Amino acid sequence: MKKVNGLDVSVAVLAGVSCLGSLFGLPIWALFIGWAWYFAIVASGAVFKTAFPPMIAGSVLAVVAIVLIDQFAAVMPALPAMMLAVLISVFCLMLTVKIPGFGYSLVSFNAYSCMFAGYYAGNFPADLAAGSYWGGLGLAILWITGANFIGLIFGLASIALSKLGAAKQQ
Repeated sequence: MKKVNGLDVSVAVLAGVSCLGSLFGLPIWALFIGWAWYFAIVASGAVFKTAFPPMIAGSVLAVVAIVLIDQFAAVMPALPAMMLAVLISVFCLMLTVKIPGFGYSLVSFNAYSCMFAGYYAGNFPADLAAGSYWGGLGLAILWITGANFIGLIFGLASIALSKLGAAKQQ
């Protein structure tokens, strides 16, 4: 087993700190997914340029799926409505990963999944939307995709903090 290092400590400390987001209803699980992207993609500040476009594409297409489900459910049973909406939106998602700058399917599919699951689980402050359908969707994007983005920041911070600790030891 390798020795414990500064990154091990900084990730653990920031993981604990991230729980403070629950005070604001932030879905911490979505933050952790964004944080994982940081290490899976590039583990540098370049991750923002690399992860942001597919993250937004995945989130927006999940919202498209949610809206389509609601529209299709007015004219067909719920399961076929969901199947058709997911078919359409995931096909579009597959097309977006072919666009330069959007090619990280891990990020786009995770963002899609986070938005889809987080919306239906109510992991956003729906009460702030005051019953507005579009306001609720907007808040869901802000909270859930925002948590993914904050995860990227935590990834960057964990590296910076681990280097800070290493610099003090030298």
